[in-house]
Amino acid sequence: MQPAMQPSRGSRPVAEAVPAAPEVPAAALCALLDRLAAGVILADAAAQPCYANAEACRILAEADGLRTCAGTLAALAAASTQRLRQAIALVATQGGTPASRREGIRLSLPRPAPRLPLLLTLYPLPTPAGCAALYITAPERLPPLDRDAIAEALHLTPREAALATLLADGHDLHDCARRLAISDGTARNHLKHVFEKTSLHSQTALVAQLRGFGEACRR
Repeated sequence: MQPAMQPSRGSRPVAEAVPAAPEVPAAALCALLDRLAAGVILADAAAQPCYANAEACRILAEADGLRTCAGTLAALAAASTQRLRQAIALVATQGGTPASRREGIRLSLPRPAPRLPLLLTLYPLPTPAGCAALYITAPERLPPLDRDAIAEALHLTPREAALATLLADGHDLHDCARRLAISDGTARNHLKHVFEKTSLHSQTALVAQLRGFGEACRR
């Protein structure tokens, strides 16, 4: 058996080094959740919601792929409703598998065409009665990439960041130049500088990195 490590001189135990979490009023937490682009619902094992933020209330009120039926969460189709309620019950009562406890259980709920499905991720909440937290994303309501955040993180100029975010949103280089009121040659020059600063060598790799950065910001 290896001897226990002794703290170095001047160090403090972890319990002392990390301050206790402050008491945050419930109203302040609700106000914070209402600012999210994603919907958030807390539901018990019977799929009865006990909390919904502003975006989730909009989805439920419009029956936008998700609704309440007799006080419980339901999808637009019976098969999707069954999958949803089974997932909620599993997460709320058992916490799911070790992998799902870390990454969540993911579901998609169809909506009327041409809208894309709602994307749901379910996580267990450690409450005595058992509870599931549902994070709900309507793809078309995701906020655009934050140009200022990308410029700061990747050390880009405002013009370079504007070009990069337009590319990440699916525009080709010519369209980016038109939207930014610059020539195609200037757009190519901006793109060259973006590649140099990010150590990337293709638009595909750049778009993949920016989309990943955007997802991290949204979470």
